[in-house]
Amino acid sequence: MKIITTVVNNPIFIEIQHKLLKKYVRGGEYEFIVFNDAKMFPDYTNDGDISIRDKIIETCKKLDIKCINMENDNHKDITQASVRTATVMNAIHKYQMDNPDRYLIIDSDMFLIDYMDINRYDGYKIAFVLQSREDHRYMWNGLIYMDMRIVDDFNDINWSLTYNTDTGGMTRDYLERNIKIDELSGCIIPTAEEIRWNKGGIYNKGKLYYIKHLWSLTWNEDELPDNLRTNNKLINYLNQDIRNKDNKYFCEIYDDIFLHYRNGGNWMGEGLKFHNQMSNKLIKVFDE
Repeated sequence: MKIITTVVNNPIFIEIQHKLLKKYVRGGEYEFIVFNDAKMFPDYTNDGDISIRDKIIETCKKLDIKCINMENDNHKDITQASVRTATVMNAIHKYQMDNPDRYLIIDSDMFLIDYMDINRYDGYKIAFVLQSREDHRYMWNGLIYMDMRIVDDFNDINWSLTYNTDTGGMTRDYLERNIKIDELSGCIIPTAEEIRWNKGGIYNKGKLYYIKHLWSLTWNEDELPDNLRTNNKLINYLNQDIRNKDNKYFCEIYDDIFLHYRNGGNWMGEGLKFHNQMSNKLIKVFDE
């Protein structure tokens, strides 16, 4: 298996992901690959610091991680973060087609926080987070599994945007075609809200695996998955996150085993100093 992440502004995230993958992945070998999308030009998301690109390269070299550097000088004129993200995701997809394997793609601020069998999604063509806007169903880019050995029509997968969507809107046609195949075989197709309560994987009976998730500012400790209820360091981190609102957590949980820090690319403009401080606190959550 190959596990891919894209990093934009925070080399600390690479170290955390590397550490947690080594700690929690079980049942087989994997290769961790970083797509370095740090900007080659100053803007508000990198606080004007173009040295981040080299810091990511140095971090990967230190940890012996394969680093693929994205050429993105042409992103200067792109103001929408989702457009830039789609460009990187399409480059990753080209890499997947050229190197068929099982792939787990995780956002730069997506962290494995409990044990994961490397064969967790075996038998599925894709495991994905369902996005839905105005009855437009598509796949989210932040956490997705694809078995490129059995994915058919992979040339049809396009991570670009469409009207009223963010990154991945153009995956709609591919996804809808595969949903129809599952429907014809008698599978129950859930809504995004129903997936949240996907206990026992009742919707994952075909070739599609619907990843359940607790999304930002809609949940609190009462909904914490059973496997995480004794992780007091994690609970304290979640409770002390100043981004929380109305006693709801800003961070997200996916498939009971992934923590999404959220806004790791600083697209909300909170500043790299803030995210570095939060990242260092997160490191302590997983210290032995």
